[in-house]
Formats: sequence, C-alpha cells, structure tokens
Amino acid sequence: MTTPRMQDKRFRQMLDAAPDAMVVVDQAGSVVALNREAERLFGWTDAEVRGEPSSRLIPQRFQQVYEALGVSDAESPESPPKRAPVRIFARRRDGSEFPVEIHRSPLGPSEDALFLVTMRDLTEWRDVQESLFRQKEQAIVALASIADAVITTDVAGRITYLNPTAERLTGWRTTEALGQPVDTVLTLVNDATRQPLESIPARCLREGRAVDLTDGVLLLRRDGTEVPIGDSAAPLRDRHGTTIGVVLVFHDVTERRRAARKLSHEATHDTLTGLVGRKEFEERLARVLAEAAAGVAEHALCYLDLDRFKLVNDSCGHEAGDDLLRKISRLLSGHVRSRDTLARLGGDEFGVLLEYCSLTKAEEIAGKLERAIEEFRYVWAERSFSLGVSIGVVAITAASGRTADVLRAADEACYAAKDAGGNRVHVAQPEAAPGVHQQVETRRIMRLTRAVDEGQFQLYAQPIVPLAPELPARPRCEILLRLPDERGGVETADAFLPQAERHRLMPAIDRWVVRQTATVLGQWHRDHPELELPLCSINLSVSSLDDADLIPAVREYLTQRRLPPEALCFEIAEAAALGNFAQLVRLISEIRATGCGVGLDNFGNSLASFAHLKALSVDYVKIGGHYVRGVADDPVYGTLVRAVNEIGRIMGITTIAEEVESETILQKLRGLGVGYAQGHAVAPPAPLVDRDGQVTLPHVQRTG
Repeated sequence: MTTPRMQDKRFRQMLDAAPDAMVVVDQAGSVVALNREAERLFGWTDAEVRGEPSSRLIPQRFQQVYEALGVSDAESPESPPKRAPVRIFARRRDGSEFPVEIHRSPLGPSEDALFLVTMRDLTEWRDVQESLFRQKEQAIVALASIADAVITTDVAGRITYLNPTAERLTGWRTTEALGQPVDTVLTLVNDATRQPLESIPARCLREGRAVDLTDGVLLLRRDGTEVPIGDSAAPLRDRHGTTIGVVLVFHDVTERRRAARKLSHEATHDTLTGLVGRKEFEERLARVLAEAAAGVAEHALCYLDLDRFKLVNDSCGHEAGDDLLRKISRLLSGHVRSRDTLARLGGDEFGVLLEYCSLTKAEEIAGKLERAIEEFRYVWAERSFSLGVSIGVVAITAASGRTADVLRAADEACYAAKDAGGNRVHVAQPEAAPGVHQQVETRRIMRLTRAVDEGQFQLYAQPIVPLAPELPARPRCEILLRLPDERGGVETADAFLPQAERHRLMPAIDRWVVRQTATVLGQWHRDHPELELPLCSINLSVSSLDDADLIPAVREYLTQRRLPPEALCFEIAEAAALGNFAQLVRLISEIRATGCGVGLDNFGNSLASFAHLKALSVDYVKIGGHYVRGVADDPVYGTLVRAVNEIGRIMGITTIAEEVESETILQKLRGLGVGYAQGHAVAPPAPLVDRDGQVTLPHVQRTG
C-alpha cells in the first residue's frame, strides 16, 4: 500500500537523500518504500519489493534477531523504547550477504504508524576492523616469535605484557606477572658487586628517552638461578606523543659472554699450551716493574730455553714438538707458585714472573724447574728423548729499567747458561750485569755476522704438494734457513732470527738467502734443462719491507745466475704486512716488476687481513699453522680455513696449508678444498744440497 506520507514529495526527497539504506515498513512488516541507497545496496527497485515482507532482505539465520526489533515498538507507540542498533547480515537480490547495522524506529505515534528501518553498510568498517585485527595479530605473533624477551609496563611500572621469551627467561607466566611491579619480575644485579641495579623503566620514564644496560648485568630468575642479559628500554607513546608506559627488550648473553671470555683468553694466552702469552706476560711484567720502581717489593724473572728440543721437532715433526711443548708446560706449571706467572714466550722459550720473590728464592725455584725437566723423558713413536733447559734469572728492582731491558737481561742470562753447556741456571748479578750482558750479546752478534759473511748458514727445502690431482704438477718448495751450532747440531730460524732482527742483520741475511738460492737453482737449471724448474718460496723479514737495496740485488742475482724469475716467490708474514701496509704495497709492485711471485705467510690471524687481501696482488696465501692444526678437532677452525680457501678461489689466489702434521689433518684439508699442503705429514725439511753436492729439490720432467 501507499500511505499519504509516502505520497509526500518532500518526505520522499528526504528519504532518497539519506546516506544510509532506508526501508519503510508497515505494522505487518511489509515493505512500503525503499530509498535510492537501499535500491543500490540490495539490487531491487522500490516497485519490485513494495508489499513484500521486509524479512526478505535478511538471511534466514538472522530472521529472529530482525523480528525482535519490532516487538517493543508495537507495545507502546507513544513512548517507543530506545533500542540500540543491532549488527547482522543483510541479503542482496543476487543472494550475496553483507554486514549491516540495523535500527528500527516508528514514523509517528499512531497505532497504524509506519516504521523506518535504517541499514548502514558495515562492509568498509569490517574491512578496516579486520585489517586492524590482522595487524594486531601479526604484532602479537611477531612478539611471540622473536628471540628477544619483551615486557611492557604502564606509567606506574606495572607489567602489561610478556612475550614467551620473557616468560622463559624470567620464569614468570604472563597470567602471574600481569599487574606486578616490573622490578618484582625483572630483578637485576651487578655481576661484579652483586648490588641491585636502578629500575630501568623508572630511569627511562625519568629521562624520557631510551636507555641501555651496561655490560655485566645478571637477571635473577624466579627460581633463583641467574642469567646474564643485555637490556634496553624505551618509552611507549600514544599517537599524541603522550607517554603511556615502557617497553623493555632484553636477551640472554650467556653465549656471547662465553665467546668474549674465550676471545679474551685466546688474546692473552698461548693457544698451543694454554699458558699466558708473551703480550700478556709483558703487561704483567710492566706492572711488576712499576711496583719495583716505587720500592714496594722485590721480584724476579726466569727465562727458560729448552735444550735438545730441536732434535725432537726435526726428527719427529711439529706434531711431536707441539705435544712435547704441552707436556713441558704442564710439568713446569706443577713447580711454580700459584701467584707466579708462567708464560710461553715463543718457540721453546718460557718465562716465569716471580712476584714478591728474592733473587735467592728465585734461584731455588729455577733449580727445581731445571731438575724437573732433566728427569723428564719424552716418548714418541717408541723413541725416547731426554731434554734439558737453560735458565737465566734476573732480579727486578728499581734500577731494572723498561720491560724490554728486563727481558733482554734475562734472555742474555739464559744464553750464558746455554753457552756454558746448557742444562743449568745462570743468575745475573746486578752489579756485573752491564758487562756480562754486553759480552754475551757481542758474542752472539759476532756469530751471526760471521755466518752471513762466511756463508755458515745452511739452506733447507721443504716440499709443498698439491692436494687435488687436477692441480698443476709443477714442483714447489719453501727455502728454510738453519745455523750450525757448537755442538754439531743445527738451530732453526726461530732460535736466532729474533736477535738478528733486533740488531738489523735481517736485510743482509735475506739477501744472502736469495743469492744462495739463486746460485743453486741457476746451476741446477743449467745442468738439467729437461726438468721442470721448481717454484721456490723465500721468506722476507719485516726489515726488508723498506730495504731499498733488496730489489736491485734480486735483479742482479737473477741476471748473474741466469735464473728465470718465475723460479722464485717471496713470502711476507701477514703480521708484517698489516703493520707496514704502505711499504708492502710498494714492495709487491717492485717484486712483480722483476717477474717473481709474491705470497702471504701465516694468513688468517686477523680479520683485517681479509679486508686488505683484495688490495694486494699476491699469488698465494699460506693458512696459519695454528688453524691448520685445529681443523681435525675444532669446527670453528675448519670453517675459517674453508672461508680463506673460498676467498682465495674467488680471487684466483692459491691456498697453502702449512704445518700439516698428521694424515688426519691432511684428509680434512682435502675435504675443505685447500690447494696445497706443507708439513711433516707431507715431507720434512731436508738440506737443499746433500753431502754429495746434489740438489735435493723435487722435480718432474718438463712437459711439452
């Protein structure tokens, strides 16, 4: 039916102008009229649904809710109750459904009054709400999934949220922690002093900014256990910038602290023996010297050099030498006092810093160390060795001077013991020290100088072999330096090169090695033209980095001996390279101009070396023996060796593993893809020229 009201043109215009869908129904619930928005929304025209039940617009499952909207309206039309809108779904002509908010109100007070049903489309509102819900859900999932612990508080410092990681670290469940003061759940103390720390949220709110915890903070968990954490806090602000609380983010740093302690230990201790290293030893010595200078107490220093260690190392290999050094370290540790510092200073040399110890007591302790080593027997592969030790003892007094002076005096006292036959203790007397020191030092320098002038050094060669059969078969070796001693043996370079470096003899020694190698190789090449010329590596000392005479001398030796430059390759230690980078770049350029090769020795001891490697035009890198020896047992070292090898592969640089002392290590290196290996597991060093005057270099027939 059509009521007079519906025939009112102005009323109809108002109905059509409404932004929401409007349906006019009669007392029976039949449709009287639709406005334009209702026509658009439902897909029916006013004429098509006029007289039809309005419930036709509502899905069956919501019929009861829809019909309940009209129950009270019929009861008292003069004072209709104020019914709140309801949210249900409506149905379009095509059967699709959409969310709506429905409100029903009478259009007059009479008993036969019509009713206006307003339907607001909530589709866009629902999409916004679902988007907000998804964002909130994603945020909750993210907070629940991250490895860091997250706690939020209100401005009063009461907990409003914990994520699962926070529950695990604190030992509090969210249901128990909500509303608790944050300091009850997050109890923090200083690791060193065990004193409680200031409340981080309180400090954050007071300062109005993000704050971080310093290192050394422990979280006391609910069960009483402790866990070291790193922590930060920041104010929580609403969209108007008002602070509404604090968010704390913290994480377990147990593993990081363990790694830091390990790195710190490795930085201050010798990796082979576990003893204090030279750098840390010198720092402790400097502290003791400062005390002595102030007249606080008297101290002493022992300098130990093993006798006959080279015999074990050379005859049985570095693996045996390393094993012996570890056993000697444990032996010595059992004969020093708990407050003394026992250190490995390098090679087979040790130092003992005796604090609050008179010179007489120091001599007694040194005697015990000497006797312990004399009585010790070392067995390797069914071979038994007896050792000895030469010990120099010096007092540390206000007149001792600098750290280097004390070490030099102890080293000279040790050499005096060795020069007197070894296996004894020599105590340096302070009043006689300058003269004795000068005499011993002069004797050692004269011996080294004479060795250079008279050619008393000996050249050894150690093969470097490919680990993969597809690699080129050109022979490689490293030229090593030896010095005959007074007892018929030979000293390795570690025994005399440090002193030669101190007294600026290394440039002359380096040039002697190049000259002698070029002489032997040149003659061998002329005598055996049918054999492939081996590639021989020669170590250059740090002093040669700025030796202006080195490269001209190399050119001269190559020309005079008629030796092709590709027969020689010069190795520079990584530590020397990084310490003199500008000189190194210049030297590499000059070496390459001669036609010789360049390699980096003992590579991988510093992360800086990786950064510099790209700027250096080198043919190969030698991976440091410390890491090579560890690949069989420590996956970290294996990863490092693999990384060096991969970087070398990408840059076209050959990799050589040095100090390969066992078949196990050799097989591991093959698996890691390392190019070449050098060490006793491959071949020990041997004289470059044997007793019959024959060159012992590895060789193969020259290929076409």
